[in-house]
Amino acid sequence: MGALLVVALGAAPSSAQQDPAVAACGQPGTDCAPRAHRVEVSVLGGVVGGGDLGSTDATLLTNEVPTAGRSSLFTTRSEIGQAPLVEGRLGVRLVRGLFVEGGVSYARPELSVDISADVEGAPNVTATSRLTQVIGDVGLQYRWTFGRVAPFVMAGGGYLRQLDEPRTTAETGWMGYGGTGALIRLGTRPGVWQHLAVRGDMRVLWLRDGIILDEQRGPTYQATAGLVVGF
Repeated sequence: MGALLVVALGAAPSSAQQDPAVAACGQPGTDCAPRAHRVEVSVLGGVVGGGDLGSTDATLLTNEVPTAGRSSLFTTRSEIGQAPLVEGRLGVRLVRGLFVEGGVSYARPELSVDISADVEGAPNVTATSRLTQVIGDVGLQYRWTFGRVAPFVMAGGGYLRQLDEPRTTAETGWMGYGGTGALIRLGTRPGVWQHLAVRGDMRVLWLRDGIILDEQRGPTYQATAGLVVGF
């Protein structure tokens, strides 16, 4: 009996020295879900969709009598193509599940202008130019956590800046967005991996003003994925 008591007392300190979080994680009935970080930094890459900028006719005032009219010289139609983009985002947790998040994205979409229906019968031509597009936004994100996976919804708005390739035309506008995505933690046990995650999301963008011709462009999309570091 005395020998058994000595063995039991000798074994007790070794188990007491273990980190309770590490010792409990993985045991039946324990929750190993990572705690939500207060601040998150995301580095993302992806693609932003294009859109139709509308068409317009170049006209000439005629000298018909008794009333003057307008004669069409040619027609132009413009569109912006999809393009790769890079984006950085910073999120701060307000309460459980609710984050305020801001971001800046950079892309170089192509602007193309089709010229057709020339009154003198000239062949149709397409002129292209590369735009520099910068978007800054702020919004809210709400997420649900299921173990290592955290799906979320997001919405917000911000500032649009577009500059053409010769850098002679710069236009500003605004944007709104809404979307959904998911964040997956790379680890659950205390340590470096618990601070890392991968993220993917899909957003619908409404861009207004900026470089347009005759019509506002319709909604487009943005799809991104990348790495998240939490603190």
